[in-house]
Amino acid sequence: MNNELLRRFCTPPSLPLTEYDAKVLAEATKSEVPFEGGELAMYRWGTGKTVLLVHGWGSRASHLALMARALAKDGFAVAAPDMPAHSSTGCPAHSTSNMFEYCRALSAVAKAIGPLHAIIGHSFGAMCAAFVTAGLHAFAGQRVTVGKLVLISTPPTLLSILDSFCRHDGPGDSGLAELKDTLEKGFDFRVDDYMTERALRAVSARTLLVHDSTDEEFPVRDIISMHEAAPDTELFLTQGSGHQKILASRAMIAHVKEFLQKEA
Repeated sequence: MNNELLRRFCTPPSLPLTEYDAKVLAEATKSEVPFEGGELAMYRWGTGKTVLLVHGWGSRASHLALMARALAKDGFAVAAPDMPAHSSTGCPAHSTSNMFEYCRALSAVAKAIGPLHAIIGHSFGAMCAAFVTAGLHAFAGQRVTVGKLVLISTPPTLLSILDSFCRHDGPGDSGLAELKDTLEKGFDFRVDDYMTERALRAVSARTLLVHDSTDEEFPVRDIISMHEAAPDTELFLTQGSGHQKILASRAMIAHVKEFLQKEA
């Protein structure tokens, strides 16, 4: 097993805190949620039905603040935690995390602040939200019940995340098999068991898939195929925002607000 490759894969990139980050977090109410002997920072905006926002890998709560403020203005109570090994203050309690810890943290936060009207996840956070609301495989004990689920820029499979890492930050295409083998041995599971489509078939929540047609990480064709395989889901596509800038898309935010306001 390649321990160095495992460590690199499980270490999120560190991003500097910007003036915008500091400003939007100053507008929020901060608290802490106990989690496995430590605490996760939680930021809250607004009052009303509770919506939980889950950021992606290498991101943080402040990157979802535009969505949070828009939903709060629309009459929702919005909560956004910094997930394990991620921090809006730049000082995470530890430097590595993984899908299993991420999902346990998501479940712990959801249960601490519930009941929830909706969970909105972006990228890796979206995939983890799907796994937890479905109680997929290892997460049967962390299952969370929610009325609505919004998955933005979601990876179609865990394998697609491994592929993205190898292409951008790791050993290249030739290292994918080694990374998969290393993860499976390190965490005693099968990578191929964790597919968003499989989770969607088990989710009871009304689900909206949001993706950009120019997403450079996870091709839109995979999301369209996933939607077709899970026809109870709704699909909304943006154009020209890519994987990250979609979080600032006014069309996306407006559509999500409309989705959350609809009667079940």
